[in-house]
Amino acid sequence: GNFKEKLRVMEQRSPMRRVITQEEVGKASLYLLSDLSSGVTGEIHYVDAGFNISAE
Repeated sequence: GNFKEKLRVMEQRSPMRRVITQEEVGKASLYLLSDLSSGVTGEIHYVDAGFNISAE
């Protein structure tokens, strides 16, 4: 299929009306690797502009 069309559909379905960038995924990863997340356990971190709550 057409990748650009799939991205457009994902943007429309996402609560934030956009897709996530590589930089945002990297920042989330850095947070999890840093001392800032030392008290975080057993969590699922979605970095997807809210798409996981709106997926059909």
